[in-house]
Amino acid sequence: MAAPAEMTVANLAGQFVPNKALSDDVDSSLALQGVAWIIRKGISLASPKFILSQSTDENGVAVVNITVAGVGSGTTEARVLNWEPVDGKNPLFGKTRTRSRLYNSALERSETHSDEDYAFLNGTATKDGTPSSWAEEASGQNLQCIIANEEAGWTMEQVWGFEEIDGKRYHTRRSVVRKGSQVERGRLVYNYVA
Repeated sequence: MAAPAEMTVANLAGQFVPNKALSDDVDSSLALQGVAWIIRKGISLASPKFILSQSTDENGVAVVNITVAGVGSGTTEARVLNWEPVDGKNPLFGKTRTRSRLYNSALERSETHSDEDYAFLNGTATKDGTPSSWAEEASGQNLQCIIANEEAGWTMEQVWGFEEIDGKRYHTRRSVVRKGSQVERGRLVYNYVA
């Protein structure tokens, strides 16, 4: 189901499930992150539900809370939107350090971005290079996360937003995973369910 027109990343709350038909295959990205084949196979068959809510922490900073249900015992994570590093432990990815923020207009270009990475993360191209674009938002904002696992040697840069695909508005997350000279890109598309 399409996401409500009034929903933006600044007020992102609801329940979402992956739309596997519209999403890119993320197996190669998960492999680059060191996820074992048997677990990747299970992920490809699973139908998790992502429950998102927003809150503020004790310092008044906005937080996106993520609960993943329907896979094992489930997990809960938070994206603290102040661009400060937050250490965590994820059952799938191990020890991570995450920085998250909302940003306006185009993503800042970093020295790690190839032309393809930059176009992909900014929503102007799909994984195969065909044109795409973020849906226009009243807030003009997207959400950026950089998640790193120093022990495993990978970094994932992720951008959340909304896109119009086949005439419907979907919540999407675009990721670029880097490990050494290896790079994998993928877009996850989510159906809004409640």
